Amino acid sequence: MDYLTVKEYAELSGYSLRHARRVITEGKIDAEQRPHPQNKKMCYMIPVSALPEELQGKYYGRIKAGINLPALKDDKKPLKQQKKTVSKTLEEMSEAERQEAAKWSGIIKEWLDIRSQYENKAQADTMYIGKCQLEHPDMQISRDILYRKLRAYKANDTYGLVDKRGGHNKGKSSIPGQVWDAFLWYWLDENQPSVSLCYRNVINWTEQFFPELVEFIPSERSFRRHIDSDINYALKVLMRNGEKAFSDRCLPYMMRLYDNLEANECWIADNHTLDIQSLDDDSKVHRLYLTAFLDAKTGVLTGWNITDSPSSQSTMLALKHGISRFGAPKSIYVDNGREFLNKDFGGMGHRKRTNTEELPSTILQRLGIEMHNALVCNARAKPVERTFGTVKGQFSKVFSGYCGGTILERPQSLKRRIKNGELPRDYEIRDFFDAWIDGDYNLQPYGGSEICYKGMSRLEVWNKTCTAVRQAKPEELNLMLMRSSRAQKIKRNGVYIEMFGEKIWYMDIKQTVENLQKKVYVRYDPADLRTARLYDEDDRYLFTWKLADTLLIDYITEKKEEIADGEKLISTVGRFIKNQAKGVSENLSTEQRITMFDMSLRKAQQNKLDNFKIELPTNIIPIRANESEAEEYKKAAGAEGAVIIDLNKMARNAEKRKGD
Repeated sequence: MDYLTVKEYAELSGYSLRHARRVITEGKIDAEQRPHPQNKKMCYMIPVSALPEELQGKYYGRIKAGINLPALKDDKKPLKQQKKTVSKTLEEMSEAERQEAAKWSGIIKEWLDIRSQYENKAQADTMYIGKCQLEHPDMQISRDILYRKLRAYKANDTYGLVDKRGGHNKGKSSIPGQVWDAFLWYWLDENQPSVSLCYRNVINWTEQFFPELVEFIPSERSFRRHIDSDINYALKVLMRNGEKAFSDRCLPYMMRLYDNLEANECWIADNHTLDIQSLDDDSKVHRLYLTAFLDAKTGVLTGWNITDSPSSQSTMLALKHGISRFGAPKSIYVDNGREFLNKDFGGMGHRKRTNTEELPSTILQRLGIEMHNALVCNARAKPVERTFGTVKGQFSKVFSGYCGGTILERPQSLKRRIKNGELPRDYEIRDFFDAWIDGDYNLQPYGGSEICYKGMSRLEVWNKTCTAVRQAKPEELNLMLMRSSRAQKIKRNGVYIEMFGEKIWYMDIKQTVENLQKKVYVRYDPADLRTARLYDEDDRYLFTWKLADTLLIDYITEKKEEIADGEKLISTVGRFIKNQAKGVSENLSTEQRITMFDMSLRKAQQNKLDNFKIELPTNIIPIRANESEAEEYKKAAGAEGAVIIDLNKMARNAEKRKGD
């Protein structure tokens, strides 16, 4: 069977080489994987029998005429095609192209003006070309070029004045379409593979699916160039970095206006990991966290708390700190972390849709503060991040324990400092932060978008724009800032709160016993856990109970005093209950203290005497039997020779047996 190469098939059918490959890959003509007749590499070969009849006739006609097909060694050189004239409007041209066209317009005008002064035009051209070469050494100028530019100038073809050399193939690619699609399939992936890895894989892919295209795959550099020129930035971010990065970097966003905002109208809250390795009370190396409230209008850092880990406790302490300094804000703007969406701090937010439990009033509700939640996974919802960047650059970097936010930012000497114990203590960081915020950060220039406050410090802007401050007395503020537990029933050990996974119990001997199983809310101050306040389900105050720490002992303990204290409390509760039990019937006389059996018997007997009366009707029907039937009944009942039982005699015999 005769076979044709792809090039021979293209030549015979009159197709271009690219179109012939497309016809084969799309399955419009049968082709087989066979060794190439010259280099023996596997490639597509087309059976002559698979060709249409007219092409078969053409092929065999050439064979008969002794006309051979073109040599295969020239296959790589495509036939030259006539260049198409490309034109652009002034708006479609780049700035560099417009400047080049303007320069050539000036040259042509000057040349025509000088040329008009000479009778010998050829001499004028030679002179002017020499002049231009001296004045424009960066430009290539010849007689042919001048006349070509002149034709474009007279035809008002501004784009014709531009030198197009080197740009004829701009925007075009020598990469076969199937290969480029496969490369993008590999490269546009969230695992973000390197170009080199994708290039190697696409070669293997082409060898398997399109072996005839392997020789047309350009260098890796061509793929890198076309990645930059042919794939827009938004598509790269979406496919390689994901939806969130695409939303954060590429989608438009709404800009917030601060003109009508006042100081203390909205505070922004967030948490930040300090880029400092420090030593805790046990000399263990760790990193502290900052919970901060920032005034949205002025950028003043109003309240903060430095803690071992972000939590709702830290959020509440930071808010309390800010309110004690600047008064309460009208609203706060927070993300969707559990340290903010908490049942007793700000409410469950979007989580309340799946939680039907009845909850007590929140701290923010008691303070009259409205909570706004940012969109989930929205990086633009945290303008306080800029403040944390300042904290990193101006605060964290002054410490010997600075560790950076990533491994690339970590100083090389940090390991040595950790080994030598040259790290700051936690209390040193807290003390310095308190001094740095009010002595430096809040006094720095205002960096907001409102030009009218340019030159003022953040604190000066706050002082100027704050029109009213909502404040409470310290004792009332402490009450409003108390945390609330879920509704719970009073148990034998009283009531409890949970702190870091541990239960802390509170009780009062008398009130606990008297209110067992009553449902209450427990409120407490995280900064002072010595007492807790109890409220009923209608949020009415009931009691203040003390910490029942005597009931908390280690599972295995050798301290007899701890066990004795606990047993003493248990005995005290027992005596109290027993004394209450004794007092239940102390007002009853001896005659009144009768048992429930006696009381029930007396009531039954009295009811029988008073109420149990059978009233027979007046119409009584006598019942008589026949004499013969009566005799039979007597015999059946043993009327004759009946046995007589002497009960008195049986009783005497029983007494006699007992005596024996």
